[in-house]
Amino acid sequence: MKKIKSISVFLFVIILLSSCSQTITKEPEGGINASDSANVSAETSGEEAPDEISSEKTKKTKNVDRTGEDIYKSHPELTPVDYDSPALLPLSDDAGQEYIDKITFLCDSPFYWLKLYGLLSGGTDTTQVWTGPEGTMTLAYLRDFRIVDPFDKTERTIPETAALRKPPIMIITIGINGVSFMDEEYFKEEYKNLIDVIKEASPDTVIILQSILPISPAYKHWGSITNASITKANRWILELAEEYGLSYLDSFSCLLGENGNIRSELVMKDGLHANKDGLELVLKYIRTHAYTED
Repeated sequence: MKKIKSISVFLFVIILLSSCSQTITKEPEGGINASDSANVSAETSGEEAPDEISSEKTKKTKNVDRTGEDIYKSHPELTPVDYDSPALLPLSDDAGQEYIDKITFLCDSPFYWLKLYGLLSGGTDTTQVWTGPEGTMTLAYLRDFRIVDPFDKTERTIPETAALRKPPIMIITIGINGVSFMDEEYFKEEYKNLIDVIKEASPDTVIILQSILPISPAYKHWGSITNASITKANRWILELAEEYGLSYLDSFSCLLGENGNIRSELVMKDGLHANKDGLELVLKYIRTHAYTED
């Protein structure tokens, strides 16, 4: 009797263990695929699953605008854009005139022509263009440099004007006058000083760094400034955007021609300044590479 009872208990234990094993290993409806397995493994280890990492990379790179990539490849003297940079603003829906109206352009002479051509709200009386009394400024000693406050025509320093006006978005487009005589250390030092004083004066202003625009060999000082030196400086600006966690606009590429210079139909006779068509193209580029909180 004891022997029969022991056998019964043994069989019951075997059945119970078999049932538990089936419960643990039972696949969810549809089965477990390799992706599910990786996600489960990642959850238990505290690491990101491979498919999640891939998804994030896709989100960051799927809308990257590679407009100038082939031109850079065919002109090795130009420093190419780092298309993997997290600072590079990707393609977006057209944000329209409402987006442009939020922007203040802190600029040297190439973008002063936005005002002279009347391409912004307010026309030639726009308050969106900030620059020096002569319509330009050089990337040096800008902490104390006085610009013309377009709201009341008073000359103030950049931080004073920023603190007073607190622009929602500021696109900084300067450096063309410094390319000829500034090395990387000097260029970045002055640019950092400018970013720092603006951030301190108006912390809520969204700062976007924009590339210097391309020029033509017709420019009278071609040689001291070339598109090779401009693209080198643009790489420095992009690196500063990465360092500060800011966004970068690659407007240079939208004006670039197959010959590695600004397209002839988009530049003034002086070879330095983009003409009205060129600046309208840049404004379209800005609208279709719009900054968002994401």
